[in-house]
Amino acid sequence: MKKLLLLLCVGMYQNIAAQEATLGIRDQNAHKNVDRLSILDTISLPFDLSDEKKLSNEDILNKKEGFFATGLPRFEFDPIRGFGIGGNLFLFQNKTKEDPFFYYTPYRYSINTEFFIFENGRVRAAVNLDVPYIFNSKWRFRADAVVWEDPHAQYWGIGRQSLDRLSFEDKSAGAMGGVRQFNRVRDYEENLSIAVPGNGGRLQTDTHYNQFLQRELLFNALGERVEMGGKLRFMFGYEALFTAFEDYTGTIAEEAFLADGTAVEAEQRQTLVNRQINDGTWERFNLSGFSDHYKFTSMLAAALIYDTRDLEPDPSKGVFLQYSHEYSAPWLGSDFNFNKFMVQGQFIHTFHRWKNNRNRLTFAGLAAFGHIFGPNINFIEMWDLSSQAEAGGILVLGGGRSLRGYREARFLAPTVGLVNLEMRARLYDFNAFNQHFALGVTPFYDFGTVWEGLNDVQLNNFRGAPGIGGRIAWNQSTVLRLDYAQSVEGGQFFFGFGHIF
Repeated sequence: MKKLLLLLCVGMYQNIAAQEATLGIRDQNAHKNVDRLSILDTISLPFDLSDEKKLSNEDILNKKEGFFATGLPRFEFDPIRGFGIGGNLFLFQNKTKEDPFFYYTPYRYSINTEFFIFENGRVRAAVNLDVPYIFNSKWRFRADAVVWEDPHAQYWGIGRQSLDRLSFEDKSAGAMGGVRQFNRVRDYEENLSIAVPGNGGRLQTDTHYNQFLQRELLFNALGERVEMGGKLRFMFGYEALFTAFEDYTGTIAEEAFLADGTAVEAEQRQTLVNRQINDGTWERFNLSGFSDHYKFTSMLAAALIYDTRDLEPDPSKGVFLQYSHEYSAPWLGSDFNFNKFMVQGQFIHTFHRWKNNRNRLTFAGLAAFGHIFGPNINFIEMWDLSSQAEAGGILVLGGGRSLRGYREARFLAPTVGLVNLEMRARLYDFNAFNQHFALGVTPFYDFGTVWEGLNDVQLNNFRGAPGIGGRIAWNQSTVLRLDYAQSVEGGQFFFGFGHIF
């Protein structure tokens, strides 16, 4: 952990120092400068914006002018994929304090580039463009391009039964035994990797029982128009998704061990995804799309959003309400035919401010409900709630952006409910090397559940996990996040950019 923090600090210093020569030194007493606040009385907007959308005085005083870049090399450890290395580069244009939108938006445009590769071969590359109030109009434009390959994509079953405790045949004695329940996911996975004699005496293992290989290409473009002083947003767009998958059944597992820990070569037995495709589970849910050839999902997307947050990347107050819908059909050229919708609400409230409003204690809560239905559903679309407010939606139910104490996609079904509760404490801020930083800590609690359909919804059998995180806000628009969560199945660390909501 100390090595990770050291690498983080070195990366930040290198990036900051590179900018110092061209951007100049920031006024160390910027928080005392009232010039920007006085301009507020004289600015003229091309259309009305609500005062609720205006940035806080402290955010205005600390906001950088013009073009700047932030970014970091990233070094991670993932319990599924091992060590990883990569980085993010964020490019921002804020224009100057004479620009009227300087006081109402986190930026005039941003470009986020990302590349990451893990020890197991997982690769992700992405470019995201966001332009609020493009050409000084009521329109916002967003576009995304993502390339993704993951040899260890997670599959823990579909339906209400995925909420059950982890269980598998006990192989601790070096042979198949009776069904055993596991409290910890690590113990469960160690049991899977044990190789035992199969038919003909050949060693067999279950290392990849909950895994498959995923390849994905995603391209989308979204337009958004604001009304009601910027509080009401109408969004619509198009998404092109190309997906391909491979099953490990019958392959040689790269990690298999005898009961005494000796590494051996063993054949992978039937995986869970293979079993549920063949036993009728997928047919019951109208799922398809598991193919080693790319399948095309062509989708129209729309959303209605009511948003009074004061600063999207790191809000201190406001509400966010969203209904979003995605539709895919053969007449669009799609290989699938389904609908997916999500209802989401967020509430942000600052209870207390101190040190001239520079420090604060803010509650942030999210509740989301999603459902997917249709005669021919691309199964991977069940992995996320269809939020149009960010690329990729909200990945469920488990992992770094939903239930942080559980593995990715640990609980999966056509209908999903999720709640995230956070208490974001900003404790210290400072200016250095022409940059502004704010440090904080965030205790949190995540919980949720899944149902097999709308008629199955009942308020019981939730799964939850508490945790705590650190936050570094960098020039308002970039938030670095380090979280640790502990569930009944084990603990997990996550490092990334941006609040999870």
